[in-house]
Amino acid sequence: MDRRLFLQSLLGVAGSGAALVALAPHAEAASLLDELAAMDAQGTNPLAHSPVQEADLPATGAEEAQYYYRRRRARRYYRPMRAARVRRCRTVYDRFGRLVRRCWWG
Repeated sequence: MDRRLFLQSLLGVAGSGAALVALAPHAEAASLLDELAAMDAQGTNPLAHSPVQEADLPATGAEEAQYYYRRRRARRYYRPMRAARVRRCRTVYDRFGRLVRRCWWG
């Protein structure tokens, strides 16, 4: 039963998509070159090169400012030094009265 319902819904979606495509109005696509030519004729083409204005040019005899980028060195990360581990030993008597050497790292 589930398979039938799935196939029925799948065919319904496909049919509605086909009906939408068949009934949708077809748009006439103008070529991009025609649109750009029309924009050039109106003077509103944003892709056209604008002429260089005199205000955009530096004054006569003026030098451009020399900007340079000084690269900063990366900061070094220094790991904190661990304290040196030392082996420490002590000689003690255990609970049976024997002399025992006990060591530990500290």
